[in-house]
Amino acid sequence: MGRYAGVVARYGGLVALVQDQYEAWDAPYWNLPSGAVEEGESPAAGAVRELREESGLLAVETDLALVWTTRAVVDGRVTSESWNYVVDVQDATFAIDDPDGTVTDARWFSAEDAVRQLRELPYPPIAVPAIDYLTYGARPQDWTFTSDDGNWSW
Repeated sequence: MGRYAGVVARYGGLVALVQDQYEAWDAPYWNLPSGAVEEGESPAAGAVRELREESGLLAVETDLALVWTTRAVVDGRVTSESWNYVVDVQDATFAIDDPDGTVTDARWFSAEDAVRQLRELPYPPIAVPAIDYLTYGARPQDWTFTSDDGNWSW
């Protein structure tokens, strides 16, 4: 089962998005900085590392606030879990250093523009909770997404 962490990084009322090109996706899409939690790493530590690698933005674990979790269930089996945090950063300078090479750009967006970009994501377990958070604000939730036929429900 995959373990992932993501971050809603904010600066001056704006939200950081990174442009990702995943193998399974047909094109690059804007997404929150996120990625796999490494062996022996806490979800918060993974979130801080992924934020730094994918955007160059810096945060410390103690400044993160957990705002939602996500579980993906495919054909009755949990395939992934993710922890998603929010943090206000002090320096808005981007410096991508993505070891996976999937991130091609990073930019600041208003919440409304970030929602428009996230609506394009082809993977609801990433997009839907992020859109909900950016639209309605902090309402901590545990999301479960289920797919038995390639179509997602939640």
